[in-house]
Amino acid sequence: MEKEHRWVLAKISLFFSLWMFFIFSIIYFIIDKFYLSENLFYLVGITAFLISLFGGYMLALFFLNPIFQTNKFLDRLLKDTLHELNIPVATIKANAQMIKTNPANPKNIKRIDRIEKSCEDLLQLYKGMDYYIKREIEQVDKEVFDLKDMSQESIKKFKEISKDITILDELQEIKVKADKMGFRKVLDNLISNAIKYNKPGGYVKIILKEEYLIIEDGGIGMDSSELFRVFDRHYQADESKSGYGLGLSIVKSYCDKERIYINIDSKKGVGSKFKLNLKNIKV
Repeated sequence: MEKEHRWVLAKISLFFSLWMFFIFSIIYFIIDKFYLSENLFYLVGITAFLISLFGGYMLALFFLNPIFQTNKFLDRLLKDTLHELNIPVATIKANAQMIKTNPANPKNIKRIDRIEKSCEDLLQLYKGMDYYIKREIEQVDKEVFDLKDMSQESIKKFKEISKDITILDELQEIKVKADKMGFRKVLDNLISNAIKYNKPGGYVKIILKEEYLIIEDGGIGMDSSELFRVFDRHYQADESKSGYGLGLSIVKSYCDKERIYINIDSKKGVGSKFKLNLKNIKV
């Protein structure tokens, strides 16, 4: 439970306890007036105070926990969606700048096509909001799809914004049954991270064979201390990079839910390799 939630519950339980203290003050007045045992009052009063403190906390938790959960979900939804907006916005910005530089260039037709495609990606993100809500209440249906087709779509998209990073692929046809939109987010986040934390003139390689999906890069890599934190929400190995540090957290959450095991092989200054075992979702 988050710190602010605990503080709200503590204040409610304290208020409840103070109310009980007021009640027992009245009881004390009655005991004193009718000359009943003072020791009996203290025993009953302290016991009742502790019970009321615990009872108030549990009662507040019961009624307020759904509100806390909804608030937490909305916070995650907002930040995850903002994170996903980075890719199409970057594409629109880059192509718009190139068109301004040379408006008569025949390549501008392709650049306009890219802008239109990125606008479509933005619309897909709005649809993703609906997906997140359904996922939260576990109403997302699993479907059979070909990972090769999905990988080719993602590779084509990222080649347009990868600048001097070379994207290679080695893809076999693999059919899986899983949450399709969620897997697309996993794939896009892994490729996006491989590009973001690469070196000038570096490479990213996407391999799909047997029962594995592998995203390999020749980037900056990670040391052992970074590997321990790589899936933490908001963690970024390089704080100068754009984003919220949510990409790998999204990947880990999805893979845990679908029972996809992730193996990371990384070396500082050499690069990283993310290997996803698809055994449990392969058709």
